[in-house]
Amino acid sequence: MLKRFLEWIHTKSKIDGKERKINSILEGGVYWCSLGENIGDEENGKGDIFRRPVLIFKKFNNNIFWGIPMSTKNKENKYYVKVLLKDVEQSAMISQLRILDTKRLDTYIGYISKPDFIRIQNAVRNLIK
Repeated sequence: MLKRFLEWIHTKSKIDGKERKINSILEGGVYWCSLGENIGDEENGKGDIFRRPVLIFKKFNNNIFWGIPMSTKNKENKYYVKVLLKDVEQSAMISQLRILDTKRLDTYIGYISKPDFIRIQNAVRNLIK
């Protein structure tokens, strides 16, 4: 598969120069997020602005958070946690947890339930033990 690094560099430059669209985030929220074109097995964004749904896992302030990319592919292993988002089964890809800036966020999608969020928190704790 052909990587789109040069397109991403151009898009990333635009994102970095823009004002923040999202001024306040809450843990458990899911937003479209421009993740970019990444190396190897790191999760990529898709489309013209390289985005995918991302769960706000841990808010550090209104600019920086730990995000977990979401997928509609459901795998049965310790790196994927199944959740419901707007009545659609998805997976939080906890092995892809990363620090992100809110400038990457685009559109709010919804919240996952409190029990699902707690299951993700526990899965992350177990992963890093």
